[in-house]
Amino acid sequence: MAEHVTDAQRRNHTIDYFRELLPLIPETASAALDVGCGEGFAARALAARGLTVTAIDLDEPSLELARQQDTTGITYLNADAMAADLPGNYDVITVLAVLHHLPLEEALERLRSLLAPGGTLLVVGCAASELPKDALREFAAAVVNQAVRLTHTTWEQPSPTVWPPPVTYRQVREAASSTLPGSEFRRRLLWRYTLTWVKP
Repeated sequence: MAEHVTDAQRRNHTIDYFRELLPLIPETASAALDVGCGEGFAARALAARGLTVTAIDLDEPSLELARQQDTTGITYLNADAMAADLPGNYDVITVLAVLHHLPLEEALERLRSLLAPGGTLLVVGCAASELPKDALREFAAAVVNQAVRLTHTTWEQPSPTVWPPPVTYRQVREAASSTLPGSEFRRRLLWRYTLTWVKP
């Protein structure tokens, strides 16, 4: 169960890529929004860096798990991030394995509107491969994934998931390029992509 495993012990593909992005958070950042926070892993990571965090999710059981673990510096909201009355002007917004749950273009526009000028958006996302074009990449990912499972225990997060993703990597890259000019999209090997952007 998630509550029996410390955050430091948790590993999965999303968490591993998220940890790579954490150094991108400016030291001057103070307010953060975690969209689709689930049981609160990212929210706690942000709070541990001294940020005041608003963490929002539609799944109340996930929020209960989050509240049971730690609420220091974190306000958990049971609401729809696309429609909730949020103040905006966040210095950091994180979105972990959630963007494919939302209408893509509208969600990117919403995130852009909630970010403060100079704010940082950090996304670790899931998308669909295009076969047969991506067959070799899929094979390589399967081999590496098996090796990872032999050497590390994968933590299975308990929140609801959408699989397979309804959008492709290409669609995400094109939408990000259009909606978030200057953003950096990177397709990662283990069935994830990262998307980072600093709002002008």
